[in-house]
Amino acid sequence: MIYGIYESAAGMLVNEYRQGVIANNLANAETPGFKRDMALFAERDPARVAGERAGRGNGLLDPLTGGVWLARTETDFRPGAFQHTGQPLDAAIDGPGFFVVNAAGRNLATRDGRFVRDLYGHLVAASDGAAVMGVGGQPLRLNPRGGDPVIDEAGRVFQDRALIGQVALVDFADYATLRKAGAGRFELEGQQTLTPPSRVAQGYVEGSGVEAVRELVQMIEASRAYQLNASMLSLQDQTSGRLVNSLTQT
Repeated sequence: MIYGIYESAAGMLVNEYRQGVIANNLANAETPGFKRDMALFAERDPARVAGERAGRGNGLLDPLTGGVWLARTETDFRPGAFQHTGQPLDAAIDGPGFFVVNAAGRNLATRDGRFVRDLYGHLVAASDGAAVMGVGGQPLRLNPRGGDPVIDEAGRVFQDRALIGQVALVDFADYATLRKAGAGRFELEGQQTLTPPSRVAQGYVEGSGVEAVRELVQMIEASRAYQLNASMLSLQDQTSGRLVNSLTQT
């Protein structure tokens, strides 16, 4: 088997995966608080470096690279641009940290500050009704018949001049350990949390961290790289076929 076939096939696999990651980013280009993913690749070690093997090496192949493979997928936690909504229950975090919501019995971290008040006065996420947690680990509840609340920079929630509670903010020492839980949220279980020195901005939401133009450019690059590797694989397959036919005819 021609050595290049393995490398071209590996190039196709990694660029197919890369296109999937980019497509998911593009699908969330308008999702508040969403953090883009990045597929990172590494050079694959050749067989002579990766481990022991029996027999002699090949002088032509030994200097060659082992191709490319997926190293890891990382999340870009840079904040998105603030968008002014003027809604009294919308909030954005100016600085590091996350809000805490409870969805299906699990506490999750999120930068999506689109909140609403349900029929019973509970402060919940506008996307799916997940309860917004306050300091102390209890859901925040407003008076369903009261006036519009005021959220100050410390995250304290006032309604009709009375203190209702304080929005919980958490941060993490190592973002690399965070795992996405869907809907722009991250798992809190097993994480050691910190209290960030951030401010809360009422009437704003944080936009998506995805820049659509950049993602489209990267999608084109990945698509062309995939096509190039596919062409190289087809060419090498044809070359192998001609070589076999030539040998069988002699």
